[in-house]
Amino acid sequence: MRLVLALILSFSLKPSLAADYESAQRLKAGDVISADVMNDILDRIELTLRSATSADLVGSWDVTQTTCPLGTLGNCNINAASAVAPSGYGDPVDGLFRQRADVVVFSDDGDGTFSFQTEDYCALTRGGVGNSSCSGGYAVVDGRMIIGAVDSFSAYVITRVSDTRFILSLNANGSGSYNIIRLDKRGLAPNAPTNLAYSRTPDGPYTLSWTAASGTVSSYSIKYKDEVEDDFSELTTTTSTSYTVNAGYGEERWYRVFAVNDNGTSIGSNVILVDDDDDSSSD
Repeated sequence: MRLVLALILSFSLKPSLAADYESAQRLKAGDVISADVMNDILDRIELTLRSATSADLVGSWDVTQTTCPLGTLGNCNINAASAVAPSGYGDPVDGLFRQRADVVVFSDDGDGTFSFQTEDYCALTRGGVGNSSCSGGYAVVDGRMIIGAVDSFSAYVITRVSDTRFILSLNANGSGSYNIIRLDKRGLAPNAPTNLAYSRTPDGPYTLSWTAASGTVSSYSIKYKDEVEDDFSELTTTTSTSYTVNAGYGEERWYRVFAVNDNGTSIGSNVILVDDDDDSSSD
């Protein structure tokens, strides 16, 4: 069954690239959409409302650490007599902050616990310059990421921006310092293809076409169903952004296209219905 979109959706809904949310399929007032697309939207709304868990972080992430312009968490002034200058940072920005980049891998230890290992620096700390890599355990509990590393513990506020971006933040009031850590997931599936449509001549084959997905794409999976209640099944794969279906005029079939790479499969494109109407139908 087709659903007429009568709401203005103010949610940002595309999680494929490590970034803030944005809509995977743009919708306008009066558009007709399928239940499949609507369920994708609802799934992503639910994601924004769901608390983060330890398992959500398992994998490899790019780290962007933001801290004091002259020092680090626990010591915002490298001019102090005992201070050790932190390394790896860019120049201070407007006297307010500076940043450095790293990589962290979060792992499921298989016994109900989780651990992490950084590559070059130790952003995940309660204090200190973090000029070398570090490892330890972590757990996400009630909106806080508890970290045990370098013989100390800390509890960062964790905010889910998308399922491929999280923000950790810790403000040390005693020292007037702060640490903000942005995690961007590595090795991502592509974004969804867009603008799936079809064209044909009467009594002849029809050609599906779509706008290429952003991100690295190795192929596109074209899926179909012959009954609206059915699940989609794969028809074929292609490296092109179009495909000609050798079916006779009058066939009724629903289509959806997915982008694929070595890291996985995107969410689906919009859904179109090919029926006995000459004009293409998109939902």
